Amino acid sequence: MKKILTMVAGIVIVVVLAMFVSYHIAISRLEELTPEVRKNLPGDFVSLSEGTISYYWKGPENGNIVVLVHGFSTPKFVWDRNVDALTAAGNRVLAFDHFGRGFSDRPDVVYDADHYNRELLELLDALGVRTPVNLVGYSMGGGNVVGFAARNPTRVKKLILIAPAGYVPPYTGLAALALTPGLGDWLMAMMGKSTIMKTVQKEVEEGRALPDMIENFEKQLKYRGYLPALLSTMRNYPMSDLSADYEKVGRLGIPAVAIWGTSDSTVPFAGSEKVLKAIPQLVLYPIEGAEHSVTYSRADDVNRILISVLKD
Repeated sequence: MKKILTMVAGIVIVVVLAMFVSYHIAISRLEELTPEVRKNLPGDFVSLSEGTISYYWKGPENGNIVVLVHGFSTPKFVWDRNVDALTAAGNRVLAFDHFGRGFSDRPDVVYDADHYNRELLELLDALGVRTPVNLVGYSMGGGNVVGFAARNPTRVKKLILIAPAGYVPPYTGLAALALTPGLGDWLMAMMGKSTIMKTVQKEVEEGRALPDMIENFEKQLKYRGYLPALLSTMRNYPMSDLSADYEKVGRLGIPAVAIWGTSDSTVPFAGSEKVLKAIPQLVLYPIEGAEHSVTYSRADDVNRILISVLKD
């Protein structure tokens, strides 16, 4: 028995050592997103308390301010098929990369609801935006803007939610395993990039995303910190239960609409019933047959609704 236990212990040690070495090799292959590197990257940059944020403004300076808040994994280029339509309609658009994504810094912090609220509040303050703004949040960004509105109602003119997080089914399979300390870090380092790129490649092949989506993803994946930021968000941001924030927005009477694909399997359309119950004043705009990629796969439909809603 002792011999068997010694053998098992030896195997465990070898496996753990192999995981440790492979993890650090994977990390070492990534580049640091330094100020020197950032000089050659597009867009503008602003320093906040937790690091530097990548952002841009587009549209007339006196236009109706619309702040675009992207979701969990795809940074601000997720709005590439929406921005021009919004600015052509006279809106002043602000888009930015969350910390940990795109060309923003990847600080080693807890990516929870307070983090995302602080990020948006500091960004608006740093850019001198003091008047109420229209917040458009997609996927996790939808949960972000609901949380922001619940905490800072005087800063919000209107909420526009696109397939918003907050009532998402709990993680399953490998995603659930990723929540385990140690094992999850290794799984993300070993499999995170390939999993993401396979998903993007499939969307491009099926015509639900433009070909440049692949190149855009590869650009951000080359920098260290993207995958750990996703993992921290998975572990700390309540994708499945933002009911308190939604209900507070409902009680405050903040004007709100939701745009949602009826075939969305990532943030299921069935969740719209809970959103409507929590925010009675919300107006729902279903897009028949659209999936979670709705902002770019059904951009014309989304743009038409956005422009109409923002005119009111």
